[in-house]
Amino acid sequence: MPIGSPNAGYRLFTTGDVLTAAQVQFNLQNQSIMYFANAAARDAALTVGVVQEGMFAYLADTDATTFYNGTSWNSFGSGDVTGLTAGTGITILNPTGPVPTISVSDNALLVAPKEQTLTSATAANGAIDIDAMVAGVNIRTSNATANYQLNIRGNAVTTLDSVMSTGQSITITFESPNGATAYYATAFNIDGSAVVPKWLGGTAPSSGNINSTDVYMFQIRKTAAATFTVIASQSRFA
Repeated sequence: MPIGSPNAGYRLFTTGDVLTAAQVQFNLQNQSIMYFANAAARDAALTVGVVQEGMFAYLADTDATTFYNGTSWNSFGSGDVTGLTAGTGITILNPTGPVPTISVSDNALLVAPKEQTLTSATAANGAIDIDAMVAGVNIRTSNATANYQLNIRGNAVTTLDSVMSTGQSITITFESPNGATAYYATAFNIDGSAVVPKWLGGTAPSSGNINSTDVYMFQIRKTAAATFTVIASQSRFA
């Protein structure tokens, strides 16, 4: 689209130019990020016939920036990703919105990236669900009271399989302390189905470590639909 068109993504104005209504609407209004208290206020102001494809709106109640794709409003989600440059795509799990795709180079530099953690005082025992869309690092602060089984999923209503594409990988960390009894993770599931990890050293752990904190790390790679390869480790910290 030519730079002089009223619908050009960028227009260079010079002294003496007449600013038309179309240019005010498209170049100034439609391409700004509008501020609203919430989605209801946005939708009340940007009704059918007013809302246009390419509009952006910030929602104060959720700290989300949304855009209109011609059919519906969509969110970029939330969170910080810095130090990225243009190139190929990387998909990042997001706990509060849809999974965004961020374009980065093959050799992108991540400067101290932040990772969400979830801390619970509930002692590890029995079946434990770990929601990858909520946090990648799960920490228990009370001593385990029985052996436990870990199940990795997206969240309570979303499978991990549905938020990962073939060829993608995520890392999940689970931390649990022990007292005088060495409880440990006896099984590992993804979306409720058993998966046998490849353990560091070649052997699955057969116990935990007394008076210590056991940390399990799982690198989960999706190799096909509902099919995963998992490499795992158990480490003792005391």
